Amino acid sequence: MNRKNIFKGILFALTFIGLQSCDKDFSDVGGNIIGDGNINIETYTVENIVAYNQSYGAADTKNLVEIPLGFYENGTLGQTSSSFVVQVASNSSAFSLIGENAKIDSVYVYIPYFSEYEKTENDIAKYKLNNVYGDGSFDLKVYQNGYFLSNSNPSQGGSSKYFSNNSSIFNSNKIGNILNDSPDSKQNTNFVFTNTNIIIYKYDKDGNPIKDETTGKHQEQERLSPGLWLDLNKEYFQELFIGKKTALQDPNTFNDLFRGLYFVASGNSSKGAIGLLNIFQGQLVVKYTDEKKSTNSEGEETTTTEKKTMTFSLSSGVSSGNLDANSNINVNLYQNSNNAEYLDAISQADTKNGDDKLYIKGGEGSIAIVDLFSKNDYAELKKLREDDILINDAILTVYVDENAMSNNINPKRLYLYNYDDEVSLVDFSNDTNTNSSYLKAVFGGIFQEENKDKNLEGNLYRFRITEYLRSLIKSKDFKKSPKLALSMTNDYNSSFLNYIKNQTLESPIDNSPNDIKTIPAFSVSCPVGTVLYGANTQAEGKKMKLEIFYTKTKN
Repeated sequence: MNRKNIFKGILFALTFIGLQSCDKDFSDVGGNIIGDGNINIETYTVENIVAYNQSYGAADTKNLVEIPLGFYENGTLGQTSSSFVVQVASNSSAFSLIGENAKIDSVYVYIPYFSEYEKTENDIAKYKLNNVYGDGSFDLKVYQNGYFLSNSNPSQGGSSKYFSNNSSIFNSNKIGNILNDSPDSKQNTNFVFTNTNIIIYKYDKDGNPIKDETTGKHQEQERLSPGLWLDLNKEYFQELFIGKKTALQDPNTFNDLFRGLYFVASGNSSKGAIGLLNIFQGQLVVKYTDEKKSTNSEGEETTTTEKKTMTFSLSSGVSSGNLDANSNINVNLYQNSNNAEYLDAISQADTKNGDDKLYIKGGEGSIAIVDLFSKNDYAELKKLREDDILINDAILTVYVDENAMSNNINPKRLYLYNYDDEVSLVDFSNDTNTNSSYLKAVFGGIFQEENKDKNLEGNLYRFRITEYLRSLIKSKDFKKSPKLALSMTNDYNSSFLNYIKNQTLESPIDNSPNDIKTIPAFSVSCPVGTVLYGANTQAEGKKMKLEIFYTKTKN
């Protein structure tokens, strides 16, 4: 074993603490050590690590809690476009109030991004957009969806599934022309993610702006956080909503006549951008003018006009904690144009010796399998069990291939989980850290940038898997060491963290002891990727490593 004396062990721990500048909660290596003159603090670097690429293909994307939308040039990993279909909740009471001569004034859809307020300049609030990748534009088209979506599967029983490669089904069933036909190209052919708030102004019954008598400025009705705002064709909805208002009062008929909206993203001349939408706060809003009839004191009937609004939710049921029971359905759809380098890497994985580079890609992508200890018939694990050691910390470090990612965004986080059992690691589940700008900061997986001025190592991800290693050491089964997997993830959102689950794969992955039938929703909803060095790379100082910090009683 690569044992060091107590002084070197302490020095290493202190150096490691300095490297964890992103969050102090990940820096207490050796923090559980209580010692005296009868123990040594030592470190051990695991030798038998095999890490290799594994594609997973299409996955069920029904009711993801985070919806990616956009088109993005992801360098070595190729191009990705992410579209989606969403049902609209019926609103029978709203249709029952519509008069015979109602006329739609405007229709818009609003879906907020995940954002944090930063500052206000010139009366405009600016926000930090979370989980938006790239700063270019893309082409966005919205259609009425014509494919019927159902939560149940009558032919096979159980809950229905819709897969990420089902674009052709929805393309062949879209209805009519493009709905987001505004002359503003930023709402269609040149869509961009903006970080400023959206201001809704007040208008009188004739559609004229209402001005403040003191300042002369247009009065505000409401301010919304940054989000997707698209004006939709009002003539189309005049025919659909007003023309069929009686039939639409029945929720079942509504779901049949109006099967939702289909958002289609594709590339334009830009490198593109792709980001997450908070679909559970999305709305379709219809503003219309209606007639109001009244009778005066002399018995004369008069007719006036009044402004009304119908609001339709794009989702419901999240508070129940059971998204499969959601009355609305959303389906995410991916289309990839993968580079040859990426395709070669994932199709020629070396499962015996490991790959020198690991291609981690979300969406309809790939993961990296990390096989600890099984090489040489678990001899290394057996030796660790036989030694009388107390593990204080276990840290897995993986390095980014800077050349491959030089012109691309390094994702903020990666996710490490138990691949064989298809579950989270106990270290992840136990991390309830709330004192950081990063959730799960103790578990880690946060991208750490290099800081040459402070002489800090960087361009890497670190994971604390202490409890996982402790359970392996304590296990009586000398040949049980479940494989781990590295996958993509967006930065965790506290509101939805408890709703994240595994998504069913269209085709299970061959694996021992059991085939893999699911992939984390974390990976499916993350549309980007990264390139890492494996455990057998020849790149100096970039090899994947697992370091164990432990105490051992002196003989």
